[in-house]
Amino acid sequence: MNNAANDALTTVESAGPLRAAQGTIMGAELSYWRDAMREELQMPGGILVGTGHQVEWWHPGIAAKFMWANAVATRAGAATVWLIIDTDIRDPRELRVPVSVNGEIESALHRFGPRALHGTPACVRSVCQPTAFEDARGVAIPPCAAAGTDAAYRALLAHSNAADCTTQVLGAVRDCTPELGAPGCTVRSSQLMKTALGVAIVERAARDPHACARAFNAAVAVVPRVARMLAEDGPLGPELPLWTRGSDGARHRVHAAELASLRAEHAPLWPRAFLTSAMARAVLSDRFVHGTGGKIYERATDLFAQSWLDARLPAFDVASATLRLPFSGDALPPPVTAAARRARWFDPDAAGNAPSASKLAALATIAHAPRASAARRSAWLAMHAELGRARSVHAAEIQALDAQHAADRIRARAAQWRADRTWAAVLHPPHALAELAESLRRQCR
Repeated sequence: MNNAANDALTTVESAGPLRAAQGTIMGAELSYWRDAMREELQMPGGILVGTGHQVEWWHPGIAAKFMWANAVATRAGAATVWLIIDTDIRDPRELRVPVSVNGEIESALHRFGPRALHGTPACVRSVCQPTAFEDARGVAIPPCAAAGTDAAYRALLAHSNAADCTTQVLGAVRDCTPELGAPGCTVRSSQLMKTALGVAIVERAARDPHACARAFNAAVAVVPRVARMLAEDGPLGPELPLWTRGSDGARHRVHAAELASLRAEHAPLWPRAFLTSAMARAVLSDRFVHGTGGKIYERATDLFAQSWLDARLPAFDVASATLRLPFSGDALPPPVTAAARRARWFDPDAAGNAPSASKLAALATIAHAPRASAARRSAWLAMHAELGRARSVHAAEIQALDAQHAADRIRARAAQWRADRTWAAVLHPPHALAELAESLRRQCR
């Protein structure tokens, strides 16, 4: 369903009443693995609503998942569990900030902490003393974004004694966006393969790595572009849906021939792609909440889990939102697009969006002439001769459009920034986030 509130558009799809999830995985009831995981990770009992994302400064579309999970859990008297993907390699301390540069909107990327080697996952990054935002080109806009950037800095500073980067950033995000709700517990993706289910999955992969890779790739083939296919052969054998940490600290792929030695050395093993999601839906919670992108992704997860893990996974909810920053409006006429200039060039006599009568008549004459005939070629040449005469008549207008288009390119980029739905939630006015959370709560009733 969609609901407009405070310029926010929410999208919610519920899988129905909340109850203990049913299903199987690797021949055992989900409840068997779920009980084991809850004991291993010290999770609360009872019904759990889960959601998750990479550790970073979440935008409102991502925040909506957490708000919806909180609303569903609160209504049912359940608890929430957050799955934090700390095995992703994006920098958790990055924040894109809109700035005013010579009166125009630009995007500045600020790092609150030092840059790490490319490929370094969040789970091995250390805590940092944050650096306050400064941009020599201009100031953060609108005012709520400037206030949010400062709030993010102060929150990171307040958590600078955290155990690691993930804990620091997650604590700061929670402080700055209390509308997300308070989770009953937090689980990291780097913990999942240490559980009983994780160990069982690794053992299954070790027994028949080719079957694992084939099942993964078959799922990708059905839902193209959701993930990169695994290598099914090579000197180290099939690639597995697992990551490990290399000696350089970066994240590395795992192949079948490496698995035994990695396990003997107690090297970390982290789930990839569909495997993370399958475990989250199967045993981490009774109802998991995905975003709209995850809805597409889960088609592949279901296929992979059914084929390789003999799993019947529970249904999931979908929640997302579009909320834009309150930039000041552009009072000038709409920018001239390349399509508009092209349309004017090929039909100078046109008024508005409708083709001119002369252009329609010329096209009709061409269409009725036999293909490859002299008549058809003559009609085509006649049309372009008429276009040339029309361009001469409207030359000043066409030149003005060209000049305006050049100036509008900057405005077009600014329009993209105004329309961008992925500015971090911390940059938005607190009342807008509160109204977004309330809108989701109303839909949960």
